[in-house]
Amino acid sequence: MSSGVREPVAAGLLYAADPQQLRVEIDAAINNADTEFAGPKLLILPDCGMVATPNVAGSAMLMLESERDHVERVVLIADHVPGLGERSFAGIAVPRAIAFRTPLGDLLVDREGVESLSHHANVVLNDRPFLQNESLEVHLPPVQRLLGNVRVLPILVGETSTAEVVDVLERVWGGRETLLIVSTHFGEDEDAETVADRGERIRSLIGRSEADLESLAATSSPQTLSAVSAITARRSMGLNELASDTMDSPRGSGSVDYAAFGAWESSDLTLADPDVRHLRALALATIHLTVLGGKVEGTDAGRLPPALVARRASVVTLRRDGQTRGSAGTIEADRALAASVVRNASAACADPRLPSIQPSELDTLDMAISIVSPIERIFPTTWDELGRSFSVGRHGVLITTANARAAQLPAMWARFNTPEQFVGAVAQKAGLTAADKVTDAAWYRFETIDY
Repeated sequence: MSSGVREPVAAGLLYAADPQQLRVEIDAAINNADTEFAGPKLLILPDCGMVATPNVAGSAMLMLESERDHVERVVLIADHVPGLGERSFAGIAVPRAIAFRTPLGDLLVDREGVESLSHHANVVLNDRPFLQNESLEVHLPPVQRLLGNVRVLPILVGETSTAEVVDVLERVWGGRETLLIVSTHFGEDEDAETVADRGERIRSLIGRSEADLESLAATSSPQTLSAVSAITARRSMGLNELASDTMDSPRGSGSVDYAAFGAWESSDLTLADPDVRHLRALALATIHLTVLGGKVEGTDAGRLPPALVARRASVVTLRRDGQTRGSAGTIEADRALAASVVRNASAACADPRLPSIQPSELDTLDMAISIVSPIERIFPTTWDELGRSFSVGRHGVLITTANARAAQLPAMWARFNTPEQFVGAVAQKAGLTAADKVTDAAWYRFETIDY
């Protein structure tokens, strides 16, 4: 790679080496695909590429046609799987190369993104892992064909922790201008039935946001998938399966389970009046049942309107005569909005900081439901910069350190005069003082809307 350009290795194997034939293959996959969606933030795609799995990846890549004027950068990530004669490496690799070449031309590497990650303690500048890697390369020709001359940021995950992968992805997450592509398969074996059954179990766990590193072990990118699952849940996104298939391996013998997933991001917290009435009635029924000695088992998604099935975090607060009688909630979305409100409404009835609510109080309670926006990672370098990152009365804060975490809702601004006092109070809860570096913690902000 003396020219600074990474040459293709999958051309002629997983996709056509001839430019015209490659365009025909890509166009055929897109023309035969169908989708009801548009504007994805993140795609999980087969690690052999769209040309080799048009029936799986086609419906996902088709959505990129509407993003040509919006996406400027594509982050491609997968776990590094050492090939014959290759060695594993410690950390997370980004390339020194200035471009990645395909039969359709060169795609420039996002040098600004590489530079920003190069200062990360766990990121290494290393071209070697990318030289024989096919799992990222196979997505480049469709990206070129559908999005044009975007910048790319290839990332390969070596021996590291899920937390480190999460940290790196949050640093390059961006807005609509950034698309993330995860490259993986969901298991391979000589027996097709075994592969299909195992793949179905794994994909079901991912769709329910219940996958952990152990359950993802059969996939080719367990660390990356684990990190993506954590971030999408935290940002109220969820992962929706678009297509799947178990087929003969394009790379050799055996069978492989492939799937395509999509994730969309929205910060719109508003609910229509009928949905608000439905949600409040559900919460009130939960409170009455809990206080009267019943047990709440959960929600039936089939009976809920779509807005209440969307993944959201919530806080439920109960007051009597202006005094708080109980409050419970979460900042990170871990389930559907209706299920979150039901859980928190029940927990607020027995807030451990206050006496439990009694049946005689039920008719005198006031209830507020706060829906929490997707949390946003911010990267302050000084305490002053941190304070300026929060708008008075608008933002809540979440802080995580190696040993603790703490959060503060936007409603708490009433107790503080300045942003510095607001973030200082939550930092103290997490054991962080002004003598520490602000970069010793991960900082997030969010908003709420009350119903």
